[in-house]
Amino acid sequence: MKILGIDPGLLNLGCVLLKIGDRDFEILRAETLKPKRNLELSKKLFYLYQNLKEFIKEENPDYIILEEVIPKANPSSTAKLSQAQALVLLISEEKKIPVKIYHPSYWKAYLCGNGLAEKEKIYFTLKRLFGEKIDDKIRNSHLADAMAISLVFAMENNILKI
Repeated sequence: MKILGIDPGLLNLGCVLLKIGDRDFEILRAETLKPKRNLELSKKLFYLYQNLKEFIKEENPDYIILEEVIPKANPSSTAKLSQAQALVLLISEEKKIPVKIYHPSYWKAYLCGNGLAEKEKIYFTLKRLFGEKIDDKIRNSHLADAMAISLVFAMENNILKI
């Protein structure tokens, strides 16, 4: 089964595709989509839309697992992040791929035992659980989050038994 984890963002949209078997998994592809910072919002969104749609078309995941956007102190940035999340939902509907959305505090508590776990804790928990499968390119916080939510989904649904 192929699971695509996505950490939504306008400047860094983390995507990790895992092939998951009963007791093992393989990282098929890990990529952060990064539109240029100086682009207008519409152009950033279009870049993300085109590149994510192509990623999904090439890889054909069975599930998309998405981190929920949490309102922050700045309503403008929350609205922009929500637009990136909406792109993922539109593409998944267009491609008829089921989506599961996880609140950050839920998946962090499930994986790390702490719903407020910081980026380094997430990476080191993944490293402790899965050893050499977790290489340095996953240390990027967007990729670590995308991978972590995919693994939480797989473990929670008994797709991956550890």
